Amino acid sequence: TLGEGAAYVILESEEAARAGGREIFAELVGWGNACEAFHQTASSPDGNGAYLAMEKALKMSELNTHDIDYINAHGTGTDNNDLAEGIAIEKLFGKNIPRISSTKPFTGHMTSAAGSAEAILSVLSIRHRMVLPNLNFQTPMPELNFTPVTTFMKDTDVRAVLSNSFGFGGNDTSLIFKK
Repeated sequence: TLGEGAAYVILESEEAARAGGREIFAELVGWGNACEAFHQTASSPDGNGAYLAMEKALKMSELNTHDIDYINAHGTGTDNNDLAEGIAIEKLFGKNIPRISSTKPFTGHMTSAAGSAEAILSVLSIRHRMVLPNLNFQTPMPELNFTPVTTFMKDTDVRAVLSNSFGFGGNDTSLIFKK
């Protein structure tokens, strides 16, 4: 389902935020981008672009996989994209996959605004100590060894979030926010 919306994120240095008396919601500690050029609209079945984006973000953040408390997945609800992202997540995290969900069921796929909106929801997960469920999730993919969160998780420790946004043409971006 497509959604309509707009979102933007304001980034500034910690020094500038404190000098201006602004509340700091989270810190952007890592980001990674990969352009896989597999297909105009489909993800590479091996999840290579998604893996490279997440790996770069993790390396820049200087965190380990066990430091990530929640993954806000790109999660379009399509077999190709969800399986490719799932394969990439399993490759990076191994058997220690953190809580994971896609917030697109709340908003629809807002195409160009999706990445910003999902980054904001990732930061709000940290701020409000919650993980949003993957609404309407019904059928696990047999190829994957995990399933997303399906109920609201409130009062839960969320210190670091990986937010995935994968676009047309294989433009894959991952952001890591930290408390």
